[in-house]
Formats: sequence, C-alpha cells, structure tokens
Amino acid sequence: MAKIRTKALFKHYDQNQPTLLPPSLDELIAPGQLVRVVDEVVGKMDISSLVNLYSGGGTTSYHPRMLLKVLLYAYSTKIYTGRKIAQALCQDIHFMWLAGMSRPNFRTINSFRSSKAKEVIEELFKEMLLFLMEHQYIKMENYFNDGSTFAADANKHKIVWKKNAERFKQATESNCIELFDKIDQLNQIEDKQYGNKEHEESGKAATITPEAIEKQVETLNQKIKTATDKQTQRQAKTLKKELEKEALKLTKYDRQIETVGSRSGYSKIDEDATGMRMKNDELLPAYNIMAGCEEQFITGISVHQNTNDGTCLIPHLKSIEPQQPQQPKNIIADSIFGTEQNYQYLEDNEIGNYMKFPQYHNEQTQKHKENIFHKDNFPYNADTDSYTCPNNQQLTLQREYQQENERTGFKSTLKEYAYSDCNQCPLYAQCCKSETGGNRTITINLNLEQHKQKARKNLKSKEGEELRKKRSIEIESCFGDIKHNMGFRRFHLRGKDKVKTEITIVAMAHNIRKLQIIGQKAAA
Repeated sequence: MAKIRTKALFKHYDQNQPTLLPPSLDELIAPGQLVRVVDEVVGKMDISSLVNLYSGGGTTSYHPRMLLKVLLYAYSTKIYTGRKIAQALCQDIHFMWLAGMSRPNFRTINSFRSSKAKEVIEELFKEMLLFLMEHQYIKMENYFNDGSTFAADANKHKIVWKKNAERFKQATESNCIELFDKIDQLNQIEDKQYGNKEHEESGKAATITPEAIEKQVETLNQKIKTATDKQTQRQAKTLKKELEKEALKLTKYDRQIETVGSRSGYSKIDEDATGMRMKNDELLPAYNIMAGCEEQFITGISVHQNTNDGTCLIPHLKSIEPQQPQQPKNIIADSIFGTEQNYQYLEDNEIGNYMKFPQYHNEQTQKHKENIFHKDNFPYNADTDSYTCPNNQQLTLQREYQQENERTGFKSTLKEYAYSDCNQCPLYAQCCKSETGGNRTITINLNLEQHKQKARKNLKSKEGEELRKKRSIEIESCFGDIKHNMGFRRFHLRGKDKVKTEITIVAMAHNIRKLQIIGQKAAA
C-alpha cells in the first residue's frame, strides 16, 4: 500500500506584516548581555573630564557617553575599526540600543578615539577602577605584573635598523672623502704649496660635516663660474651633483640614527614602533605592553619601546600613577624584574615586593646548595668584612668601585674580595677556574644581596607562596583573553600616544568582559 503523505505545515511568514505597536529594542536584548554590562558600567562612571573637552557653540555634538559606550562595546566584541563600528550601528540591534539609534559615521568615531578619548583616557580608566573598587571586585592591594609584545600597524619590511644606518652613513662618508679628493685634484693644488702635508680640506684630513660639504659645493660653484675650459666645467658640475646626492644620503642617515635613539630599529610607517622579535621568532615593528592586574582585572597598563621587561618596570609604575585610585601594596613579578634598581625603587616607595631574581630557581636546587665552591655558599664574617673559602682561608676586601648599567644608567657599588695565595691550596683546581689563573676572587653587590635576602624571605612565606601560584594565572589570563579571545594582537592606530589610548580601551573592554563572566556565574 502506498504511503499517504500529509501536507507540510509552516508557521506564518510575512515580511510586510504590520504591528499594532513598534517593538522596543530593549525588549529584544536579554538580561545579562555584554551590552547591558557596558551600559551599566559607563553609565555610572564620572566622565566630566571628557565632557569638559567640548567647548560648546556651533552645531550639536554626539554625546561623549554614548560614543564611549559604543567604543568599549565594539572592542569587547572584537570590532576595532571605525568603519566596522559605523556599520554595526546600522545593522546590530545591540549597537542600535546602546547608541539610542544614533549613527555617527566612521570619521566621527575615529576622531573621538584619536583626540577626545586620547586626552582623558587615563582618567576614564581610573573611573572604571573606582567602579570596580566600589563594587568590591578589586582592592588594589596585589599587583601582578608582566609584559607582552603587540605588533604595530606597520609593514614588517619597512624597518630601519640602527646598525644598517650607521654602516650606510660610514660608506657615504667614505664616498664624500673620495669626492673631496677629486675636488682637490680639480683645484690643482700643488704639493709644493702645502709641503708634504695634505690640504686642510682634502678628503683624508677632512671631517665630513654638512658645513664641510656646503663649503666644497661653494668651491665647485665658483669653479663652474670661473673655469675657462668646458671640460673643467663639466667635471665641476658632475662632482657637484654627486656631492649633493651624497649630502642628501648623509642627512637621511643622520635623521635615522637620531630617530632610532637607543633602540635597535624603528618602522618607517610608525616611527614610534620598535623592531622586536615576537614569540614566533618573527621580527616585526611592535610595542612592549606592560600590564598589571588583580583578580584578573587589569589595573594598570603602559606602552614601551624597549623589549626588556626588567628595565620597563620603573617607567611602567610611574606611567600608571594617573590611572590608579591608590598605589598597590605589593608587586608580584617574574625573575626578569628582580634587579637592584627595581628592588631599590620599590623599597624607596614603600611597596612590598614578591619578585624573584634571575638565580632564584637555581638556588632552590640541591646541586647549588651542595656546591661549596659557589660564592653564595661562602660564609661571611661581618666583623672582619671577609668571606671564608672551602679551605678555611679568608678572602679579604681588595677594592670597592661603582659600575653603571649601560641601559638604565643606574650605578651599583661592588666589592671585590680575594685571598692572597691560592696556588698551594689542594682545592685550587676546583675553586679557581679562571682561564688566566691567579687567586680566587669574588665580587659582591652588598645592596643587591640584601634585597635578594628580603625577596627570599617574602617568596618563601605563606603569603608569598600563594601569590607566586596566582601570578601566572592572573596576568597571563589577561593577556591570553586579549590576544586569543578578543583577537587583539595588532594595533590599529599609529604613534605611541594613540597606541596607549587603544591598549587602554582594550584593557577596559577586557575588564567589562570579566564583569559579564562573573555576572553569568552568579546567575547560574
């Protein structure tokens, strides 16, 4: 028997069906949505500093609170360009509701982000931290700190390297010296007139400066005017053209060396960006972003052009002062931050530190503890200011001197201790391993050793162990959320100031996302 097929039934579908009352956008957005968190947080923030930037007069402006809400929600949902944000304001009901159906174009959005928001971004970030403190999400007690590199908005093939600029400048100077020699030959300076010495402006004796090049150009101009034969004029014109070409190169290389400063290289497209090696071993124009957090809320963020995190800690802490309602009580960071300068800064500013130092993990090994020939295991006698070696001999103070850090300019005081005669010691081969031989010498930075001793005590305390466990979870989770969940690995603005604005907006967006997660867990 054939199977009887019943007629399919569908729900009513009519795109032009009228409604008695127009639907409200608020009814279409469920409670607990991210857009509602943005609306609540920004709605309770004091943005008077932002409002005061508007002078008034002329036509009306879009409300800055609305623009800030839109910008933060866009970054929270991985929309980073002005054009895409403007498009979302016309298509996405969440954006429409948040903006109250306002539709600023991409130029207005970009202008707000790069000008008005840039001027007060730190105050806005501070207002968000105040909101988090008032609602007891953070206490501003423990500051888990680390750094991470983010690519700049620049072509990776347009990096100017300092070594190349210096090499090219040297080659250009050599070319100028050769041209100076040819000019001397053209002037037909006789050896009799200057003896065996070279002419004071000859290539070998001249210093290549813009003034020296200009003087040689003037000489050629005079030669072109006064020369009686065409061959001399042609030679003078050719030399002048070549010299002016080299002068332009020299000016370019001088500017490149001045722009790069102490960095290894910079981008031609974004000169504030530094050539950095990323985690995938690729060389890119990038910025080093230093951040700190508490309970996985970012509580401080700054932008740096130096790849070494340890040298960026003090500039970072100074940079975030306008962002924070209060100074954190403790800094928790990895071993790269454990330098004498950083320890001293925290002590001077009465900030507790739970920072490891580079040899901290090595000190915990049994091999290090049993190595009686390591200077760390030499007993110190404060009364005689001496150290005792494994053969029970005294290493006495030989000299005290200062050493300056090339990167930071910080000066350390070092003490050198040595024994007068190690040659007859039965342990000489094991203790004295210097290639040049001689007596056993140890160098001690007493100030650093005292800081390290305090660090050991703090790190091994019960509180220190708990904070150490949380450090990798805390700050790494923040960077992980930004790079992987938010998909933000590359800046969309150029210049250090604008980059700082953008990464601060990203940090605020991350905090809002964290608030939503906490709200969802509480509601579950």
